[in-house]
Amino acid sequence: MNAPLMLEEPKQAARRLMASKLAEGYTAEALHTYTDTQGNALYWRIRLKHATLAKIIRPMALINGVYVLKEPPFKHGEKPLYNLYKLATEPDKTGFIVEGEKCADALNKLGLLATTSGGADSVRATNFEILTNRKVVIWPDNDSAGLKSQADFLNKLQPLNCTMKLVDVKTLNLPAKGDCVDWMAEFERINNRKAECHDVYALSLVESFKQAPTSDYLKTSNGITRAEYNPIKVGLLCAAGIEPEPISWLWNGYLAKGKLHIFAGMAGTGKTTIAIALAGIITRGGVFPDGSRSPLGSVLIWSGEDSVSDTLVPRLMAADADLSKVHFIDETSVNSELRGFDPATDMQPLMVAAATITDLALLIIDPIVNAVAGDSHKNGEVRRALQPVVDFGEKLNCAVLGITHFSKGGQGKDPLERVTGSLAFGALARIVLATSKIMNGERTKRIICRAKSNIGSDDGGFEYDLQQKEVKQGIFTSYALWGDAIEGSARELLSEPDNRETGENGQSALEDAKRFLQLMLVDGEIAQKDVELDAKAEGHSMRTINRAKRQLNITSSKSKLDKRWYWRLHTNYAKDDQHCQESHINNVATLATLTLNDGFLTQFYNGGDDNALVI
Repeated sequence: MNAPLMLEEPKQAARRLMASKLAEGYTAEALHTYTDTQGNALYWRIRLKHATLAKIIRPMALINGVYVLKEPPFKHGEKPLYNLYKLATEPDKTGFIVEGEKCADALNKLGLLATTSGGADSVRATNFEILTNRKVVIWPDNDSAGLKSQADFLNKLQPLNCTMKLVDVKTLNLPAKGDCVDWMAEFERINNRKAECHDVYALSLVESFKQAPTSDYLKTSNGITRAEYNPIKVGLLCAAGIEPEPISWLWNGYLAKGKLHIFAGMAGTGKTTIAIALAGIITRGGVFPDGSRSPLGSVLIWSGEDSVSDTLVPRLMAADADLSKVHFIDETSVNSELRGFDPATDMQPLMVAAATITDLALLIIDPIVNAVAGDSHKNGEVRRALQPVVDFGEKLNCAVLGITHFSKGGQGKDPLERVTGSLAFGALARIVLATSKIMNGERTKRIICRAKSNIGSDDGGFEYDLQQKEVKQGIFTSYALWGDAIEGSARELLSEPDNRETGENGQSALEDAKRFLQLMLVDGEIAQKDVELDAKAEGHSMRTINRAKRQLNITSSKSKLDKRWYWRLHTNYAKDDQHCQESHINNVATLATLTLNDGFLTQFYNGGDDNALVI
């Protein structure tokens, strides 16, 4: 009785599946194994040869416990490179790219690191990201297909910032269709010794491979030779070959693996603290506000606004995060020079670095608008700029949470229209979360709700509050305290007047602007440009700010030193330091009386967004 197919060795399965061809006189030449970066087999390629020089190459995969003559479904439709495990474990070694596994094996036996997409025709369908920022040498076959594949390699490797060199096959005196195996055989015949690693490096290399190669063999219909081969090709993917998959949720209904999420709200609602709270839950496999348990995973954070040491790490500690599972995006190295990470240009190399975090579950980008190098109000520019961010989530199968603001004066509008910048931010995201601080009777409450979801329910949310704790002696920070679940659409939930839009305790926008200026100028004069920038960030119109300036009798004067205009709050401060300090304290006390009821003053003194101190 035959053993179950699931117990077959790959070689046994290959012989069984190719039995008819073997009976026709073909012989088994090789069985090449394609693996993932961990060395696990993904599929095999069977190679047979015949005395007539005919050859047969067939893919074989183990699908549902049965070996079949087909490729498995590849993630995102892209095939893996051959020798992927060696490429992953030897990241500093030059990679040789050849046409076919036979050539790759021959070079690897010399101590080189060689890979292949399987052939010239499969370059465009293969994932080359493992070669990002690496030195590569391309060794094509000596034929028209080899010349054509050079352009395909160029399209694949240029975006990966590879240092590329090309073996000049015209100098090798190879026969038509000759490859590196033929070169090695000829080398041994001439030199009476086998080729070694240094012999390969001594070959004539094209130092600069930056443009698509010319293609004399390509002709138009009227026989005129084209000046240059056009390397751009569009691939097609048949629906019949795609295996349907369910949505993989990190937090059911709120955070989906592999998807982009936008997290928007007015300043002061605690968006960053909420994001950190979610990070804390994920890194310890904790419980989400709805009572569901999070899968355990790591979190990657980039912040263009908050300090890692004095803000983000203390908040993570307050959220009981496992700090060993939290990673911050550090500086970027370009040609051995360091610069700050730029989400608008550095998502591709970040993907390579982040791939080393095997259990990455969440990427937080704060603010997401920094991922847009162009005009963040133009739909086309935003969509193109965010595509690398979307690709990051899909290829690493992690949720991406981009934090941004609501624009001012949007009460009653669709929440997606309130997201700052182009509507493309909300349109491209599969889920949009929103926060708000609203009046509920005599108290202020904060809520988080779903403003949009293309992949699940798009209503409901939770109340939350921001509390303080001492995470280390003398270090106070904020953390989120979850409250009750709430029902209703985002438009309904956010329709109540927002404190920051209508003024505290129902006061007008003018009173809100006056209070903003009092708090900003309480310590002395501030450059007019800085006032304007902060006012816009807080959602105040300059028309209202100027009205408030007049009513508060704020004076402006031009500095003789830097030629800039400065605003100063008119007060009764005495000229001596002691009186000035006492007057300052009285002024703060007066402001505290005005604003202590809802905690606005507390938040102002600690960053404005959500980092408050107890007073």
